[in-house]
Amino acid sequence: MSPPTQQTGPLSDSDVSVVVNWAAATAVGYLFYGANIVISFTVIYLLITKSTRMTRGQIGLLFSTIFMLLVSTLFVSLTTACMLVQIPLAAINSPGIISSTTSISIVVIYVDRLNFIACDGIAVWRAWILYPLNLVAKIVLTLCMIGSLAGTFVNAGLETEEFLRDITGGPLEILEQALPLLITNLVSTSMIAYKTCCYRRDVRKNLISTNGSVTKIQKIMWFLVESGFFYCIFLIGHTVIRVLKGTSSQFSRISALAMPMLSAMYPLLVVLIAAHEKSKEASNNDMSLIQSIEFASKNSTEPEIQG
Repeated sequence: MSPPTQQTGPLSDSDVSVVVNWAAATAVGYLFYGANIVISFTVIYLLITKSTRMTRGQIGLLFSTIFMLLVSTLFVSLTTACMLVQIPLAAINSPGIISSTTSISIVVIYVDRLNFIACDGIAVWRAWILYPLNLVAKIVLTLCMIGSLAGTFVNAGLETEEFLRDITGGPLEILEQALPLLITNLVSTSMIAYKTCCYRRDVRKNLISTNGSVTKIQKIMWFLVESGFFYCIFLIGHTVIRVLKGTSSQFSRISALAMPMLSAMYPLLVVLIAAHEKSKEASNNDMSLIQSIEFASKNSTEPEIQG
């Protein structure tokens, strides 16, 4: 006679509350993921169909878009799987599946950070284009990117160690990752803002002929600046929530699921705005986003920034 199988017990009221909070955070994550899918496929369609011959910058942007979309898909899939695996563990007689939960959680720790790195890379690349001859600017951008990589993966390693040892880190641990990312975006956006102001001054001095293309370039560059600073504000808000509320609060869970998606969407919104400006003008002299930025960098004649 075979021994009776162990039945999983019901969830307690506190466990039900935890599951509800998980479900709410996951719903917000999938909402941002759905928006990310729409934006990503739109950008991929525009890059493939609107150019007869793609430039290196457009090819790089295409692969970056596909990469961030795949990372976002992997992130939401693993997060959902981790949640579903952990639900039975909260029962009274939980099954022994802790090892699979640990493996999924560790992978999530690293996948969670890939979109942040990709977003910083695109921000640095945009500023890099605007300073083609400035060695100091390129050194600063390189150091910022190295700092983002180091801070992000050092934080991931420490969080993995704490998870394996079942200990809780301090609330300021998030700063190891957030500060380098924030500094990189602030530096990149500030450099773009400076170049935009120089370009606008040159236009006012009639150093550059004022036409439709110049107007479009100005709009795109100002949107680069505005979107960059808005992203920094969201990154600061995410950091403040994690520091003040900890990692176990509902706001922290929602923020942790939303920010990677926002990091993937924010660089692509600039491409959509540029495409919208291009469709409005309907002129043979219209240029792509990358061509517009390069045109602005070549025509901004600031002696102190020409390294």
